Amino acid sequence: CVQLISSDMKFVEEQELYKYMDEQGLMKVGDKFHTVSIIGGQSSGKSTLLNALFGTEFDTMDASKGRRQTTQGIWCSRAAKANMLVLDVEGTDGREKEDQKAFEGKSALFSLALTDVMMVNMWMHEVGRFNAANLPLLRTVFEVHLKL
Repeated sequence: CVQLISSDMKFVEEQELYKYMDEQGLMKVGDKFHTVSIIGGQSSGKSTLLNALFGTEFDTMDASKGRRQTTQGIWCSRAAKANMLVLDVEGTDGREKEDQKAFEGKSALFSLALTDVMMVNMWMHEVGRFNAANLPLLRTVFEVHLKL
């Protein structure tokens, strides 16, 4: 895995990404690979889901240490059995950051613009609720997507 964007909204060095993509063989396939990302609440299992679906090795939460933020910023990894770049996006509604809403909006829109498929991981009991935790973020994502 390699970090694309840090939690303070700074891009990592371009060379790090190119080096990683070259090591993973993605530079050889040119633009013949797909990208997938996931957004959702903090500690909702996004990294675990990506690891299970795509054979990636994103860090996951150690429950014995309590519920805390694991993914900071945006990380990427190559899918184990496909020419696919998988993005793991920092969770929403976290307690660790004061300016969380700015990062949430920008990272969601970045993911929407960059990826072929953006998955939204949310709690089953929040589907259909007007005041669900990620409703403002989802509204922004869908409004921007409709304008594209």
